[in-house]
Amino acid sequence: MNALDSILKNASRARLIPTVADSSKEERIVSILLATLSVTRALAEQVLSCAVRVKKTSQLSSYTEVEFPASGNNGKERPDGILILSTRNGQWTALLEAKTGNAKIDEDQMLRYAGIAREYGIDAIITLSNQLVSLPTHIPYSIPKRFTKSCQFFHLSWISILTQASLILRDREELVPEQAYVLGEMVRFFEHPNSGIKRFDQMNPEWQPLILGIREGQQYSRASPEIENTIASWHQEERDICLILSRRMGKHIGINLPRKHQNDPSIRLRDASDSLATLQELYSSFYIPNAASNLDVTVNLQRRTISCSMALKAPEDKQRTSARINWLIRQLKNVDGSDVIIRAFWLRGRKSTQAKLSEIRDNPKCLENGGAGAVLKKFEVVIVTDLAGRFSRRKTFIEDLEKVVPEFYERIGQHLRPWIPPPPAIEKRDPVQSKDDASPSKKSDPHSSARPTTSLSEDSNDSNGKKPTIPSKSVKPWQI
Repeated sequence: MNALDSILKNASRARLIPTVADSSKEERIVSILLATLSVTRALAEQVLSCAVRVKKTSQLSSYTEVEFPASGNNGKERPDGILILSTRNGQWTALLEAKTGNAKIDEDQMLRYAGIAREYGIDAIITLSNQLVSLPTHIPYSIPKRFTKSCQFFHLSWISILTQASLILRDREELVPEQAYVLGEMVRFFEHPNSGIKRFDQMNPEWQPLILGIREGQQYSRASPEIENTIASWHQEERDICLILSRRMGKHIGINLPRKHQNDPSIRLRDASDSLATLQELYSSFYIPNAASNLDVTVNLQRRTISCSMALKAPEDKQRTSARINWLIRQLKNVDGSDVIIRAFWLRGRKSTQAKLSEIRDNPKCLENGGAGAVLKKFEVVIVTDLAGRFSRRKTFIEDLEKVVPEFYERIGQHLRPWIPPPPAIEKRDPVQSKDDASPSKKSDPHSSARPTTSLSEDSNDSNGKKPTIPSKSVKPWQI
């Protein structure tokens, strides 16, 4: 028996119906989650996919009220739970620490848990709270590198787990009736206000002063609290939009991040802070499965606008510019074009042009803007929403943003189809065989057509008493 086994002897199995006090919200919600993970493999596969692969032969055990001796004999350390995934090749363990409501992960507490993980050989520490992150590896606290060599750190938001569970319930093929019932009850509990789960519903306190300062011409450095805190809030809202779209579409929607931003959240924070400080813009790109393109969202703090757009490559099998424009217009035939902007991007260094969809319907050439002969390369379909005074308010900005983005996809995005090159057509005759048929080696002597082709014996004579000339046989290439 190892040291961890002796600790677990005094721990309690996670209960689906916990008996903790009403004030212990964290222990209660963690116990319900761990018990549901133990009996619903589909949810365990989704939730733990960031850290470990849950195989069909794996066994998942979960415990709460786990007590570890604190360093220096200063009482006990009690993480909210522990997960043990047993496989044929060994076992994987993880500590869980949860916060509900507005509580944030305590960095000092995580340092103490990191020491416990290193001492007891625990593989990972998973934190859960209402703080949203773009990726589970982008933890909302700092951990010294000496701890990350032996232990992995992940962070999950409660709303992301709720979204994953809701998507699994939509497709019940992997669930037996009992699992569907348990998972459905967990979702009902998570959706209740008393569960302690909250969505991201307002920007940071510096939001309004930042907008006023930008509109008055004030310059901010990328390291200023106004910029960094706004970026941190934006990244949480970005993730929240992903989850909203996921629930409404029934598919997992992702944030389109460059690899360097996936690997290092500090680089992502620096680049986003640079963009906000210099361009006064916030930007996000969302990946939607099977959609024509990514859905891009740009928030301009100077103009107080939200721009939603999707880009499509112009069809290359259509030679005329008007045909390429009509290809796009037909896709949006049932869309009100009064506020929809079509941007056209051209080859050979020509500047982009734009016009409203309603104007293009009346006169497709208005998008060309006198550029006869230019080659249309790409379209961008855009809707710009001016929020005016509502933009600077912390809550109304979030409310409007979470309304504008799904509406754009409903009106525009779901109707767009990308251009796909047509499949190659097969020729009626094999060109190689045709060349062989036309080669000189296969042609007969042009003078032989005038000669008799009847086979005659050597004793035969013509009318003059001379033996006729017998034409020579042509030699086939494969007889050489």
